[in-house]
Amino acid sequence: MKILIINPNTSLEMTQTIDNTAKKYAFPGTEITTLNPPDGPDYISGAYDSAIQTPKVIDILQRNKDSFDSFILACGHDPGLDACRMVVKKIIGIGEAAIMTACSITRQFSILSTTPESAAAVPDRLRSLGIDSSRFASARAVGTSDEIVKKRHEMFDVYCQVGRQCIEEDGAGALIFSCAGMSDIKERLEQHLKVPVIAGVISALKIAEQFSEVPRS
Repeated sequence: MKILIINPNTSLEMTQTIDNTAKKYAFPGTEITTLNPPDGPDYISGAYDSAIQTPKVIDILQRNKDSFDSFILACGHDPGLDACRMVVKKIIGIGEAAIMTACSITRQFSILSTTPESAAAVPDRLRSLGIDSSRFASARAVGTSDEIVKKRHEMFDVYCQVGRQCIEEDGAGALIFSCAGMSDIKERLEQHLKVPVIAGVISALKIAEQFSEVPRS
């Protein structure tokens, strides 16, 4: 099957990280293509960036909707996901996929966000998905800007510290990365913290692969 992953920001480094992660975890026979819009912000920091990039994501979908079996929107904010579903039915947002995965494996989960602003938006997002607040332990910011994603390897200790706070102080049984660009430190963080760390790119990929026998629409 063929899956198109769309990174809605313009960071080529992040697009490559997403592509590498998806190809690492994909089943044999799954073909992965990862694209991003040609212009716009390096990161999707909130509603404004989401609004700017959604038409560009839809344009990519329109041009590729007949060439792929399933689609993945690779941003934890799931920008414009409802609008994208008006173009293709089989599109999975990594934010929604990660949250649903967490709910299936633990009583309470926390989200590692890039910034305090991103963390503050999480409760509203969970309400929109119908997630009971009792399932949500916390959302903690790993940094103060989206640059924390670029520095994820050199600042890995910060990720460990914040993750441990989620576990020991907030009661989280699993952690979710809010950003697709964090996905390549998933296994390393799991080894350090000894709890499941959920990368939405992988969760969405596994859902998308289930559509392999479903006719395109």
